[in-house]
Amino acid sequence: MGNEKNKAHNLMSRIEARKLGLALLAGCCVVIFTYFISMSDTTGNRQPYASYTVREDAVAETQIIQQTLEIAGKETEDLSETNANAPADDETVGGQKREEPICDVVNPRSEFCDIVGDVRVRGGGNSSAVTLVSPRRGESRWQVLPYVRKHMRNIARVSVLATADSLAAPRCTSVRNVPAIIFALGGFTGNYYHDFTDLLLPLFLTAREFDGEVQFLVTNIQPWWLLKYRPLFRRLTRYEIVDLDGAAGAGQVFCHPRVMVGLRFHDDLVVDPPRAPRGLAMRDFTGFLRDAYGLPRGRAERAPRPRLLLVARNRTRRFVNLPEIAAAAERVGFEVVRGDAKFGDVAAFVGVVNSCDVMVGVHGAGLTNFLFLPEKAVLVQVVPCCGLEVMAAHTFKRPAEDAGVRYLEYSIAVEESTLLEEYPREHPVFTEPESVHRRGFYEMAEIYLGKQNVRLDVDRFRPVFLRAMELLHHQ
Repeated sequence: MGNEKNKAHNLMSRIEARKLGLALLAGCCVVIFTYFISMSDTTGNRQPYASYTVREDAVAETQIIQQTLEIAGKETEDLSETNANAPADDETVGGQKREEPICDVVNPRSEFCDIVGDVRVRGGGNSSAVTLVSPRRGESRWQVLPYVRKHMRNIARVSVLATADSLAAPRCTSVRNVPAIIFALGGFTGNYYHDFTDLLLPLFLTAREFDGEVQFLVTNIQPWWLLKYRPLFRRLTRYEIVDLDGAAGAGQVFCHPRVMVGLRFHDDLVVDPPRAPRGLAMRDFTGFLRDAYGLPRGRAERAPRPRLLLVARNRTRRFVNLPEIAAAAERVGFEVVRGDAKFGDVAAFVGVVNSCDVMVGVHGAGLTNFLFLPEKAVLVQVVPCCGLEVMAAHTFKRPAEDAGVRYLEYSIAVEESTLLEEYPREHPVFTEPESVHRRGFYEMAEIYLGKQNVRLDVDRFRPVFLRAMELLHHQ
């Protein structure tokens, strides 16, 4: 009887914890949604396989939020459906305590499995499956989405089965005595910010502990994307990357002693060292990036004329008076470099970034390049009008500081926004921005992120240049 009470108590605790987590997620949807949309401009328009515009991202993220709210409304049902046969932590079989569940599907943001033993992976278009054969386990099943945003609808789930019945497992056609990681491309792949926060950083957290002795099994593979970041993949694995959906993967059964489904994820562009293998931190990731691209500068040093990079966006949220801004920076004592990454040519641009001591840009995906700045450099994020400060800080402040980069933020005045060319000064767009935000995510993003450029007041901005110079002089 006592055991039954304990089981019930444990189950209810898990349900309540999940309810709380998803309630918090729903409460943060405004910030998260806005943040995703803001990242859609820098590289998506040059991406050959999809177009990431404000409208398209808004639709995709609205679907994600709707799914999240639906799930929050039927928590108990979801918990039982997702992992119906998984044992409670204190459940026993034959007088022996069962092992811990191999999959974490309760996390409101992402799903992750770490499976050790006789593990067999069957490839197949939109139907990949993983089987663990273990006599110590009762049968358990999971449906796992191998991408860090578990509510994405355009990514196929992977079936995971733990069973004591060896006859239920497929026969191996390929055996490798190294771990394997199953993950999916797609989602927001192709947007520069999401390339790092959704895939490259989580993949680093998952694979780095193996020092290259790990194989990647990829669903929804996109060869152009793997080619774009080839220097990073060469550092993470010594083995060929397997397309689980294609001819090389479909119908094959890959057997490994350990398989992870999905990627380790802590937060957007954030590493939490206590939760990371080997205590990895953000500076380990940026050091890895510098090594992979052969970047020479690990730390910014004092220089007579520090180099300042002005990120020159080509579409929305761009500086419309770039020459004037550059001249103002030069008067303070900076050597000014102007530029923005060309799609696919990552290696060339990150070399320019690493050569600079300060990077200045309007909020957007291009600021993700702070990852290639040397430590003790300065990132200056220019925040557009109106009421976007929380979103902007969430996106880049902590990630930059964790990477050892000093962070400065400048919120433009209404007079510095080109929205004045479309709306009178007394319009609610300026006087009551919260009313615009209340109209819905898409309308807010269309106005403040999709229509707005910046005409920087160089006199008002001058103290920011001076502060950046001061930080560089006091290393």
